[in-house]
Amino acid sequence: MIKKIEYELFINILKPLIPFNEEVYHFLYEVYEYSIESVMSLHQNEVLPQDRFINQNELIFYIAGEYLYSVMNRNEEEIKKFIKDESIIYSMASVVTDKFVSLSAFNYQERNLGNRFLPPISSLNLYLNFMLNILNNYKKSDPRQTLVVDLLVKSVSYARSIALLLVNGYETEAFATWRTLHECECTLVILEKYEKVILDTYLEHMRYGLLFKKGHSDTPEEEALFLEIKENMRKHNLKSKDMKKFIEYGWLYNIPGVNEDETFKLNFRDGLEKVAKLSEYNERYEASSEIVHSTPILIYSSKEYYYFLTLLSLYESFFKLEAVFYNLFAVRVGEEQRKAYSEMKNVYYRQLINIYKREGEAFKTWHQNVVKSQKKNGK
Repeated sequence: MIKKIEYELFINILKPLIPFNEEVYHFLYEVYEYSIESVMSLHQNEVLPQDRFINQNELIFYIAGEYLYSVMNRNEEEIKKFIKDESIIYSMASVVTDKFVSLSAFNYQERNLGNRFLPPISSLNLYLNFMLNILNNYKKSDPRQTLVVDLLVKSVSYARSIALLLVNGYETEAFATWRTLHECECTLVILEKYEKVILDTYLEHMRYGLLFKKGHSDTPEEEALFLEIKENMRKHNLKSKDMKKFIEYGWLYNIPGVNEDETFKLNFRDGLEKVAKLSEYNERYEASSEIVHSTPILIYSSKEYYYFLTLLSLYESFFKLEAVFYNLFAVRVGEEQRKAYSEMKNVYYRQLINIYKREGEAFKTWHQNVVKSQKKNGK
């Protein structure tokens, strides 16, 4: 049976969200009373399942959200007028009830193959969270000094978002996101190895990219930059149609051996991925691109297949990111922190390797069973 929360408990829940104001709190409690009465009625009439847990904290959070958004651009006098309007109490209560019932009690959820509490996700998330907390202590957003750190933070954030998509049942969306993570890790691997050689050129191409996106020059400096781009393109026998590719990948020319490689091209597969020595992933990258661009594959994909493929791809990316992180971290912290990290790594890194192997075997077994089933059914 649902019981109405008393006013004192209501304001204790509300205080972390909205600064104390007696008039506002009484207004919001009235909204709550109308809302909870509607919810109780739906529950008693079995519109809401009797065994469904009713989380009243969520109901209060929706009330707080509606109020904060409604008064966001109002001054003090306008807010006072707002909370004295009886019609607003009724309309806000109705909206809150709709959102609570639909998004909490009847929230549609995809069929989940992953679970954030099981080790394949929880152990990985623990490690990623540790990395982000350490990286947060470093200076950021100064490309000349922090380019690798900035890209590593973004890459680890992508890894966390992929894990989140997987546990919520969005396997193809997670695999499409892995495509961007793979692009980041290729760049990261190259920057870590050749940063001293290519940093200035990489930053130049960032400036080129901003100007190219703008599409025109407004100042003598910007005009000079366009001329610089064209002059650098001529050095590599490139034409005007190649400008976008040169801006995106031309910085790779500064890496030793690239100019002598006749198979090198200004693209991802035969350029960035190849120079990063990660060409083994080009088929997987193409498969991820198909998810992005091919509607039939996106619609009629196997959840199990893309769950396993994405999870294994995520782990492989993590191992590369962790290697960059360790090289960066080990030279910048004291002995005590380094020791603490080594102890954590000894426990969880080994576990993650074992999880990766186990999930790989599970993928093989699943695939073998699918093939057997298809043969049995004559497909």
